[in-house]
Amino acid sequence: MVPPPNFLCCELSAALYEPMAGTAVTTAVWLLLEYTRPWGAQATEENELPEVVSRWLSEQVKGCDGRLQFIRQFRPDADVLTFFVGVNEPAHPRLYEFHLGAYEDLLELDVAAVVRGDGRYAPHLVTGPRYFVCTNGKRDRSCAVYGAALYRALAEKVGGAAWMTTHLGGHRFAGTLLALPDGVCYGRVAPADVPHLLAATQRGDVWPERLRGRTCYGPIEQVADFYARQALGLVRLDALHWADTAVTETGWLVRFVSGDGRAVQVALSPAPPLAVYANSGQLKIKEMAQYRLEGVSR
Repeated sequence: MVPPPNFLCCELSAALYEPMAGTAVTTAVWLLLEYTRPWGAQATEENELPEVVSRWLSEQVKGCDGRLQFIRQFRPDADVLTFFVGVNEPAHPRLYEFHLGAYEDLLELDVAAVVRGDGRYAPHLVTGPRYFVCTNGKRDRSCAVYGAALYRALAEKVGGAAWMTTHLGGHRFAGTLLALPDGVCYGRVAPADVPHLLAATQRGDVWPERLRGRTCYGPIEQVADFYARQALGLVRLDALHWADTAVTETGWLVRFVSGDGRAVQVALSPAPPLAVYANSGQLKIKEMAQYRLEGVSR
């Protein structure tokens, strides 16, 4: 059935029960810069930053295998700009917060040293979680409708710990958000879900029902992590640590070590791809990779 012209891709995805596990982006480092000017569809590429700052940001992204996000809150006249560096290590994730008087102040920051854990930057370590909700409606209307409502609900509960951000990938799962420093991405989060999400995050748990994946892992590892947690009832973030992934004749064998030191193995095989409308209002079908669980052993 052809959807109506004004359809939202997130509503069609939910109606298809499209699996979310394995759909989070993968990055080693998150770079999140407050930018209060209007966001376009390609906000981090098309903006009014000084050229020297844009060039510096591009160099940092390449140098640390990172991903740049713009962020903002409802304070367009802020005289101090915020810049976060999230080090997306599986066992020891960290988030640093810096305050800038001008964008050019970034040029004084040694991002590589931050990522290494240089002690000079220890005073900038963030305690407690921060939440980044995709609200970029210029990229896709799903995020304007569902993301904006989620951000408002979060901000009512956690105040300045909630931020709007640009494209997190997968607007068909709106409202989608990233929790740092843990580096956990969630999708289809509604305003009514906020208390549950906050409680899980503050306990150091993941929330399997809305989990897209840990952004320190690739898609295969994200899917395996989800299935292992589901099969073994593991919700603590530190309950599983990825060890390695082997390609087999039928798919993949992903090995983890559980919090009690025991080995956990997840066998996956490819499943037929799922055809979806990946963008709101665009009648262009995209095939999404799917995975079949062959077994979890411990």
